[in-house]
Amino acid sequence: MRLELRDICHKLEQRQLLENINLTVESGQCLVVSGRSGSGKSLLFSIVCGIFPPQCGEVLVDGQSIAQMNEAQNQEFRKHLGVVFQVSALISNLTLAENLMLPLNLYFPDKSCDEKREEVQAICCEFGLESYLDQRTDQLSTGLASLAGLARALLVEPKLLVWDAPMSVIDSKWNEHLKNRLKHLKNVGTTFILFTNRRSIIERLADVRLDLSEGHLVGNSKGTQYAK
Repeated sequence: MRLELRDICHKLEQRQLLENINLTVESGQCLVVSGRSGSGKSLLFSIVCGIFPPQCGEVLVDGQSIAQMNEAQNQEFRKHLGVVFQVSALISNLTLAENLMLPLNLYFPDKSCDEKREEVQAICCEFGLESYLDQRTDQLSTGLASLAGLARALLVEPKLLVWDAPMSVIDSKWNEHLKNRLKHLKNVGTTFILFTNRRSIIERLADVRLDLSEGHLVGNSKGTQYAK
C-alpha cells in the first residue's frame, strides 16, 4: 500500500503544528518518523491513520485521497489498515477475546465464527495471551495490553501498519520476536509508518527516517521527498 502526504498543514490557534509536510512511502517500505516531544508526531500519527483530517493538504492511499473516499472505499481502506496506539485503546469493559473479535466482525463478515475464533486464538498463542482471552482488558497489565493492541492490528493482516511508540512498554523479551515479525511482514509487502526515537528499531527496520522539528520534516534518506 502506497502512502502519500501532500502539503499537510495544521495549526492550533496561533501555533503552526505541522507545515508543508510532503512525503511518499512506497509499498513495502518502512518509514520511521522521529522527533522530540511536542514536535507534532502524535498529530501526524492521527492524520496518517485518518483519525481526523488536516486543515490543509491531503492523505492519499494508492493514489486515492482518504477525504474523498465514499463509505465503501473507506471501509476497504480500513480493512487493510493496522493501527497500534501508544496506549492500547482497548475497550475496557470487554474481554480480550471480544476486543480482538471486533475488527474481524467489522471488516470480515463473510468469515465464520469458528474461523474468527481460531484466528484470535492463534494470535493470542503467538503473543502469550491465550490465558487472558476471557479476562476484561482493564485487568491486564500495561505491557500485556500493548501486546493485545498489536495483536488486534495484526489480525487483519494489514497492508499498512501505523505504530506509535513501538515496543515502548512491551516486555523486552518480545523485542526480537517482534522485530522479526515486522521484518517478515515487510518482506511480503506491508508498508510501515513507525513513530519512534528508538535507535535499534531505526537501524533494523527503517528504509527511510525523517525527523519532525517544530512542525517541519528535516533530514532525507533513500529518496523520500519532503518539503520544509
